[in-house]
Amino acid sequence: MLIKSLSHLSIRAVLPLFLLVALKVSFSAEGPDPTAYRADVMKNGHLRSDEGEAFCWHASYSADDFLTAYEAYGDPKWLEEAAEYYDFYLTKLKKDPDGYEGWIGPTITNTPEIQEDALVGDAVLCRHLVGFAEIVLKDEALKKRFGEKAQHYVDLCTRMLWEKWNKRGCYYEDAAGWGSYRTHGRSIDTQSGKWLERPDTILSQPLNKSADAAIVLLRLWRITGKPEYRERVERIFTRAKQIFLYYPEDDRVVWHYWTPHAPFDIEGKAPRHWCGVHPERPGYQSAEVSMFVEVYNSGLVFDKTDLERIIRTNHFMAQGDGKKPWRSADGSTAAGQLWTSLARFDEPIRKQYEEGLAKKSDPTTQIHLAYFKNVTSKQLNWDRLYVKDPTQVKVATPALQPGKFITLALPIPDVVETAGNIKTKLVTQTHAAGTLKLELLDAAGKEVLGTIATLEVPKESEYNAPRWDGTNPKTGKKDDGEYRIRWTLNGESRMEPVWVKPGTKREATGPATLAAGETLKADFEVEPDARWHIEGATLSEEQAHGGKKCLKLIEGQGAVMTFGEDDDLPVKVTLWVYDNGKKLGKATTTGAAWGVKTASGDKFALRTCWRTYLGGDAEYAWFNTGENQWHDPHPSKISRKEGWTEWVFDFSDPAAPKIAAGGKPVGNLAPKYVPKGAVAVYLGGGDSSTGPVYIDDISVEYPKK
Repeated sequence: MLIKSLSHLSIRAVLPLFLLVALKVSFSAEGPDPTAYRADVMKNGHLRSDEGEAFCWHASYSADDFLTAYEAYGDPKWLEEAAEYYDFYLTKLKKDPDGYEGWIGPTITNTPEIQEDALVGDAVLCRHLVGFAEIVLKDEALKKRFGEKAQHYVDLCTRMLWEKWNKRGCYYEDAAGWGSYRTHGRSIDTQSGKWLERPDTILSQPLNKSADAAIVLLRLWRITGKPEYRERVERIFTRAKQIFLYYPEDDRVVWHYWTPHAPFDIEGKAPRHWCGVHPERPGYQSAEVSMFVEVYNSGLVFDKTDLERIIRTNHFMAQGDGKKPWRSADGSTAAGQLWTSLARFDEPIRKQYEEGLAKKSDPTTQIHLAYFKNVTSKQLNWDRLYVKDPTQVKVATPALQPGKFITLALPIPDVVETAGNIKTKLVTQTHAAGTLKLELLDAAGKEVLGTIATLEVPKESEYNAPRWDGTNPKTGKKDDGEYRIRWTLNGESRMEPVWVKPGTKREATGPATLAAGETLKADFEVEPDARWHIEGATLSEEQAHGGKKCLKLIEGQGAVMTFGEDDDLPVKVTLWVYDNGKKLGKATTTGAAWGVKTASGDKFALRTCWRTYLGGDAEYAWFNTGENQWHDPHPSKISRKEGWTEWVFDFSDPAAPKIAAGGKPVGNLAPKYVPKGAVAVYLGGGDSSTGPVYIDDISVEYPKK
């Protein structure tokens, strides 16, 4: 019997309310009629109108109810109806350009010009297929009746969740052995049907998506016994434990919706995605907890102490703030809900869950109530339901570390390659004012070898990412070996492993770094040279400052001219920018960007920017992505001027950088966010409503020393 520990609620938990579809079929003492139940599920219009990931979420919404009902009532008719429904959503499969099956359609943000299949879409539908197969293949009577179909489901899920995403290179594992999935970096061009390369979209998946895929592999492991599936599951869920933030005063844990893992997740000092507990959608953590429970029941990664801490977190959430009945796991918002998958282990949660079910009489609730009474209530213990031999239990033991003040502390990557001059970024998010110290310790975490960085951080949330080249402060050398990085703030410390290895020497590619006394110019009268990386931007005769052409950028387009590499250069950058004069009043949107990029990857730029607290029609705003990506604009005290304006970013004296427009210095600058030098010119298009931007006559001068 496939015990899901109430995990059938996980898909409902993450769907927004407008997607929920109520079922209104009749039921008997034995439960709802299976055929009528499926007929009502099929009334969801999204099953006919949606494609891609959106279809997958809708199709998954009620898909587990059939298996839950079978386990609750023991009637094989529910398996018949499950197979009918699953076969329906399999008819929606298409073939990708690489020949693999997938539920292909516009992305979840509705992009008709491009299409793709999503890892999470595959996962949330395949999990039901392998759930069906696990029930069938361990019961001889059911195997005779449904065995061929069950095996077909196993074979299909193996191709889609194991082979496809592995061959696409979408699984990432760090040197510590912790794993996660990432986005594909490719979409299908709707017109041509061919791959469209989108490398800038590569990003680690949120925890729930990596975990969803791992649950399919967990069930495949329980069916087939193949160790490679178990190992992948262990690595993904061990990473989940590794990112836990421990609150020692309550002996409980919190974790973020998304946490950076790989180098492509970091741009400059800040991650490319927000980090925190989801402020609006408590269902993500509810779904993740249900998966933690299934992994526990399978004898892997988690132990009783882990789940007890998670239970205490849910008790904390249920206390609310006096106005709202619930609060989030970190207490920052009212986004909380009951983690029902823990009902088997905890009486208060169990009581609240049962009381909630008793208040409703719809067919879906009847199924869940029957499952609760006939299955869950008979297993009120800490038994690992899939493991009979306790010697087969394998618990992961990453260090449990506090995270109230230091909410993110990771070396990315966790290997420093000295021969290749590959540095690591010590990625940090803090939530308290004070002195943040980063130290190097030996592999055992006992001996302090020296301080890598000391930073003063403010009270509000802040990102920092000091770079470390592997130098041991104690010896002054880049000594190969394993170490620990320790972050300390206000008496709280987090510690993570890091390795220094020779690696591979990088061969010099592309144009040489600009040298002292040299000047680069770009007037766009001819195609940009090899120093440029251009994404969609085009040469245009619509405007020109000098000559006949300039560079035009619209929404989604970018251009970078690189002149340095590992160290910021004391250059003077000038460029001419044409303001199209767009006026948007009180709109909230962000226009084009122009500025520089530093060696750490931060972008410092001016933009047209409309916010309720900014005068976007009248004034430009400045940004430093190292502060919080593009989320924190600052007024520049530079009035907008329609037409061409010369902008100067002068770092020739790094101790006193100067940023100016039309000869007037940019105001309101925060010294900590003003670069001391640069390695590239950065240009970016704005939102479609802001119109194009035109750039011309760029000069980069590196003065002689």
